[in-house]
Amino acid sequence: MPSMTHPIRPGTPQDHPRRPHPLAARLPRFDETVQYDVIRDSLMPEEQIDGVYASDSAIALCGITNRRVILLDTAFPGGRAALITAPYSRITTVAYVSTEDDPIFSRTVAIQIGRTFYEVTCRGEQQAAEIHDLITWHLMD
Repeated sequence: MPSMTHPIRPGTPQDHPRRPHPLAARLPRFDETVQYDVIRDSLMPEEQIDGVYASDSAIALCGITNRRVILLDTAFPGGRAALITAPYSRITTVAYVSTEDDPIFSRTVAIQIGRTFYEVTCRGEQQAAEIHDLITWHLMD
């Protein structure tokens, strides 16, 4: 009598291999050395930078590491700036933001940390895709 276990495709390993990093061949990514230095100077032991991206919005800088996302918010109350850090366990959503006239894969990425959304308006669609894909990869890893 045949076994009633779940069928496995021929040639499929029992354990799924770990997914490769979406930008593994090109890490770390950054626009300017000064921005990279801001993120590098806030690293913890054994933390590595995946990318540092400049933004055209109130979130002037988005740093992505193997452990967290770091945002430089220049519209903090009182005319101040804040360096916000969010471990991946606190990020609940990453999304493209667009209007009716823009393509769905736009230049703006929203990151939800707790109940707050932070919008990062990138210099281009490719940069937005990298931010979106890196954060999504870490959230699903």
